[in-house]
Amino acid sequence: MTILMIAAIAAALVVASLIRRAGREECLVVTRHRRILRTASGSTTVAVPGFHEVLEWPTGQLEVAVVVRSRTLDEQDVRVLATAAVEIDPPRIGDAYVDPHAVLYSALERRIAEAVRARPAEWLTDDQAGLRSALVGVRVDGLVRGVVADVVIDEVDLLLHPGRPDHESF
Repeated sequence: MTILMIAAIAAALVVASLIRRAGREECLVVTRHRRILRTASGSTTVAVPGFHEVLEWPTGQLEVAVVVRSRTLDEQDVRVLATAAVEIDPPRIGDAYVDPHAVLYSALERRIAEAVRARPAEWLTDDQAGLRSALVGVRVDGLVRGVVADVVIDEVDLLLHPGRPDHESF
């Protein structure tokens, strides 16, 4: 009787280790060797430990806070703090799994730096020609795909002393 109880508990633990539950506002991505095999948009999925890896993928909007240091069209050094809400596309089967937060941070950092370089400093916070209007609706394609749904420009700092080693300080 004791052996049957131990076997039943062991079987229950094995079955429990095969089942994964998704958290709120995420789906599960089943990978093997970091390649996406399938996605589970429901609340649970089954995967074999050691053979499959189950990772989370955000659904809906993902907020990414970005800090960018760049130079404006009129040669002013600035630092921009922005928070972008990105509607992320579901992952594609067969693609390599990457951390969506890190990839989106890099993609948004490049887009914001490009937008800063294309404008004079006084336009950066402008409602019509500023950074927000340049970024909302932009499609981000690459390892993670999505559309920038909203951007809040939290802060734009004019750097009076950029602190680069190629400049002499007095």
